[in-house]
Amino acid sequence: MQKRWILALAMALTGLCACEQELPDDPIPNVLVNTQINLNSLLYDDLRLIGGSAYIDNVGVRGIVVYRASTNEYRAFDRACSYQPSQTCEQVAVDDSGLFLVDTCCASSFDFLGFPTSGPATWPLRQYETFVSGSTLVIRNQ
Repeated sequence: MQKRWILALAMALTGLCACEQELPDDPIPNVLVNTQINLNSLLYDDLRLIGGSAYIDNVGVRGIVVYRASTNEYRAFDRACSYQPSQTCEQVAVDDSGLFLVDTCCASSFDFLGFPTSGPATWPLRQYETFVSGSTLVIRNQ
């Protein structure tokens, strides 16, 4: 009887140790975002084309980059790099090629889903909810 109890306890402890450890919290601070842009404005002219992008300053942690993924889909990411978001030089931008996002401070790059593709960053970028209402693009926390 005692052997069964010890065996059951050993199996339970092994099961607990085998579980995946929780990931630490997202390194990018969670700040309130609730902003709108007029898609007809010349400031956001590049968003008229699929694959176009634009920046919004003074919103989020380090500003926001908006990317037009398809006719009806816009993606908005905080420009704070997930590697060391508190560093003042950490700011993500669309690469000159227009094919990915890059932070030249730490040399991390990200795809347009926000996932890291190279460099020291392992966390995705913070993405904000987007929806279109008429000619207005609303960007906010999910």
